[in-house]
Amino acid sequence: MRLELRPLLVVTAVLLLVPQRVFAGGGGDQGDVGSVVVLFTAIALAYLLAHFIVDRLQERFLILTGAEYILLGLFLGHPDVGVLPDLTKLLPLIALAAGWVGLLRGMEMDSGHLVNRHERTLRLVFLHHVAPGLLVGGAAYWFLWSSEWGDFFFGHLGVDALPARTVAASCFMLGCCAASDSAEPFDLLMRRYHIEGDLTARLRSLARYGDFFVILVFGLTFCVWHLDREGAELSLSAAEWFLVQLMLGVTLGALFTPFLGGNESANGRFLALTGIITFASGAAYFLNLSPLAVNLALGILLVNVAATGPLMYDTLRTTEKPMTLILLVLAGALWRMPPVLPTIVVIVGFVVLRTLGKAIGSRIAAAGVPGMRKDLYRGFLSHGEVTLAMAVSFQVVFDGPVVDLVYTVVLVSEVVHDIFAPRILRGLLVDAGEVRRERREPTASTETEGAS
Repeated sequence: MRLELRPLLVVTAVLLLVPQRVFAGGGGDQGDVGSVVVLFTAIALAYLLAHFIVDRLQERFLILTGAEYILLGLFLGHPDVGVLPDLTKLLPLIALAAGWVGLLRGMEMDSGHLVNRHERTLRLVFLHHVAPGLLVGGAAYWFLWSSEWGDFFFGHLGVDALPARTVAASCFMLGCCAASDSAEPFDLLMRRYHIEGDLTARLRSLARYGDFFVILVFGLTFCVWHLDREGAELSLSAAEWFLVQLMLGVTLGALFTPFLGGNESANGRFLALTGIITFASGAAYFLNLSPLAVNLALGILLVNVAATGPLMYDTLRTTEKPMTLILLVLAGALWRMPPVLPTIVVIVGFVVLRTLGKAIGSRIAAAGVPGMRKDLYRGFLSHGEVTLAMAVSFQVVFDGPVVDLVYTVVLVSEVVHDIFAPRILRGLLVDAGEVRRERREPTASTETEGAS
């Protein structure tokens, strides 16, 4: 089994170079540097564990992993452990991990993806995301704010009331996370089974295309309920902030494109991407905007304009796994325990309403379309790194007990769906007649040849 070293080098460079610059300019001490070294060691070991053990467990039991890395981050970020006592020092790393997801999704949207879309495809994408998003977001807002249950929740959260904008923004974020799904279960099943037919490829493409739609809508959270900095003299409307958010990505893309024209080195591309994403995400956080939306616009411009756009995309794909591990660990480190009872209630409601919304979207999309299955929602239950990046971005910018509650709900839902979604998807593909047989397990001699 061959070990790909480049992703491990990604973890090394990101965790050592990016935070060190912050410490050098921000008066960091030796304890800060030691924390980064411990964090690097933990994530590097997690990557090796994922490469040699977890990947095989995924294929064997058909589960997606992530809970173990969230728990690792929770352990490292616990006050009694003291490894990561001040997460604000790691904000550039958090911004980089979240922005990496946005840039990758943006670079998947080349001109062919944006233009050559069948009306039926757009209908499927729209309904499978709008139905659960509206159902979950609307129900959460009514439950927390407009109904008599609001007093019950505020009492258990330890406050008399919360600002309406905080509650509304949290419910909107919850709706975006309900709408989001992932293509990871498809990749997992394709590694284990021989799959014949076009349904799998089509649904996988829909999941990726849906990420583009969800990230754009999620960016509205930071614009409609924008948090102005103290003493800020500039006050913009939600539409103006949304335009600033997109134009920031476009402007940075136009600024960086001339410097990417002749760079054919993989290491050079990685360093360039690290700098670009860190700068773009840092600018987004400074303005209290979405780093996902900014990097999405940046990625669309780079892949369609830069000469090395396809090579940049390949570099992003190669480094997606280690960056996801970093995001998972940081997500756990950012977690703060909310009251148990209201959290359990919201988790159950979120999972049930999200599944119901996906099912409703499938039935509406299949209405009047001969041959289209009404249970395609079974392929869109997993969350993925986009949901995780949205939750982390929201947790960093917004604050309050209800924010901690919805953040916990998203993390728990991510873990739950990662366990069950691949098997539910397999049932859909078996019913559709696309799963034929399992791939033959590699022999020892084959593995030896591959490692040589």
